[in-house]
Amino acid sequence: MTIEKIAFRDFIRGQRPADVLLLIDKKSNRNKGLYIAPKYADAVLDFIEKKENENRMMKKRALLDFVGAFGELENPEASHKEIKASKYE
Repeated sequence: MTIEKIAFRDFIRGQRPADVLLLIDKKSNRNKGLYIAPKYADAVLDFIEKKENENRMMKKRALLDFVGAFGELENPEASHKEIKASKYE
């Protein structure tokens, strides 16, 4: 697997010299995006999805640590209304 920096305009014109391309703007020298060859796309998408799920779980855990985990142990798939109803029964 090769990784190269390439100008965004060159990418638009069809130059793809590597499997992974870091697209940059020549004028401002800022990152514009990332191109990943189709053979690596599934692995990268799985990695991104895994990271997003971890971030969601960390946010949820931080919120539950702050608020308290009432109702979470009985039914982890319950909605907010169901948890609230079970708490005040």
